[in-house]
Amino acid sequence: MTKILRNTVWFNVCLAFFCVGLTAAVTPNANLTPDQLATRFLAQATFGPSPTSLAEIQAIGYDYNAWITQQAALPVTTSVPLLHAAKVADTTITSFSSSHNRRARNQIMLTAPDQLRQRVAYALSQILVISDNDSNISGAQEGSSNYYDMLARNALGNFNTLLMDVTRHPMMGRYLSHYKNRKTNPTTGTRPDENFAREVMQLFTIGLYLLNPNGTHQNDANGRPLESYTNDDITEFARVFTGFTDESTNNTGTGTGRLDFPSATSNYTAPMRMWENQHDIASKKLLSYTGARKLTLPAAQTGLVDVQDAIDNLVEHPNTAPFISRLLIQRLVTSSPTAAYVGRVAAVFVNNGQGVRGDLLAVVRAILTDSEARDVSFITDPAHGKLQEPFLRLTQLLRAFRFSVSAGTLPYDFGYNFTENTMGQFPLGSPSVFNFYSPDFAPDGAINQAGLVAPEFQILNSVFSVTFPNAVYNLIQNGAGQFTLDIAEQETLAADATQLLDNLNLYLTHGTMSTETRAALTTALSKVTAAMVPSGSTLGRTKARLAIHLIALSPDFVILK
Repeated sequence: MTKILRNTVWFNVCLAFFCVGLTAAVTPNANLTPDQLATRFLAQATFGPSPTSLAEIQAIGYDYNAWITQQAALPVTTSVPLLHAAKVADTTITSFSSSHNRRARNQIMLTAPDQLRQRVAYALSQILVISDNDSNISGAQEGSSNYYDMLARNALGNFNTLLMDVTRHPMMGRYLSHYKNRKTNPTTGTRPDENFAREVMQLFTIGLYLLNPNGTHQNDANGRPLESYTNDDITEFARVFTGFTDESTNNTGTGTGRLDFPSATSNYTAPMRMWENQHDIASKKLLSYTGARKLTLPAAQTGLVDVQDAIDNLVEHPNTAPFISRLLIQRLVTSSPTAAYVGRVAAVFVNNGQGVRGDLLAVVRAILTDSEARDVSFITDPAHGKLQEPFLRLTQLLRAFRFSVSAGTLPYDFGYNFTENTMGQFPLGSPSVFNFYSPDFAPDGAINQAGLVAPEFQILNSVFSVTFPNAVYNLIQNGAGQFTLDIAEQETLAADATQLLDNLNLYLTHGTMSTETRAALTTALSKVTAAMVPSGSTLGRTKARLAIHLIALSPDFVILK
């Protein structure tokens, strides 16, 4: 007990000393080595730099374009096969829960070689949102993982194909209720559900307001932003998304005249098919804009032709390029990209240089190689960068230290340490279709006053600002769930504080560690003595654990510059 109390006092003293040393604003370092520049790039393009991923960049002469091309050529790594393999290996698994799905996806996100594709898929999962916390899909077997795999398959493909696959996915159909969406029936008073029609415009393509090519709002004479669609547009598009049902070989309808949807076994993975008897075949108006291929869908078209025409109309709308480009920049690089940055990326979305619209590989390449992503001058720009969301801080910590996982079926389990209740988020588990945070959220204070936004701050509250650091402390000291960190290298380096901090600066803060933070860490580490080492540890391990935890609390780590 005396030892425990001694260690608690030691930790609190070091933490207090460290925090006192950082009460003033810190200035990030912008004089980076090639390795530090590479880990900064990998922090934006993957689930976190690792010794292995850094070696990949080094091997190609720090050529980020070449790395992106290599990543795009890798086969897609998927999570559903992990679930099926687990069911074969463990006969007690008779169905798949959300926990099974999450553990399979954790494994893919942390270990898949096609890290760029997986990282973009994760970004897309916060734009084209479904949530396994929603009762309509929470028990959908491997459906949520299949949806994520679909995002990964399309993440470096074409946005038009992606949106069509999203529209037809049975998980999205159930989540936004266009699954078994019926056409208008004057006798029964039935009208098409408008949920998906609204969100596919508001959140997935064009947004609420008309945009200029650089993402700025188009305003009326009074300075008010012009709306991009009306309630009538929602009604028209809702009629397009009628007739979807499960994939089935049973083509016999039900109800009067056998016109209603066939009775089919629920399928959460195969694309929804079209039941023409419940598709509205009357003509429908699409969005009107210069260059639109079709302003009206003619009567009597088949359902999937109607849907594809509507998808074309949305993807080719002038808003979609800047709207989606800004959202992807926010998820990968910086919360408040300049209009020029958005405009450059949006131009690539419109035309990848070969006349192709919606080429996501070209868009992602443009985002990650743009001057606002790569130029070190932006590191010291207070308007540049983003608060790293908790899940990405976790994956970065794990990948930086060659984590190990206990043996077992679907072992990639964070346990109770890292959940929505401790982080404020979990992949594919948002509270609504509006994600964990709004892309336009601006916390009160300097950020709001400067006209900037910082979406991730919406879940940084008094609860998660305590529970997440505590969970990180547990991970570093004892492991979390099935995970433990391998810090043998850092334990060896801890004999020299400079070498230890250089190593942690490379993998956790990518060379941007401020002079103030380094000084505070150096002083804190110097206060650790052999008398403070807990039973079963060493002086080097104790110092390494302290340094990792203090860096994980620092603004240098929390804010990705």
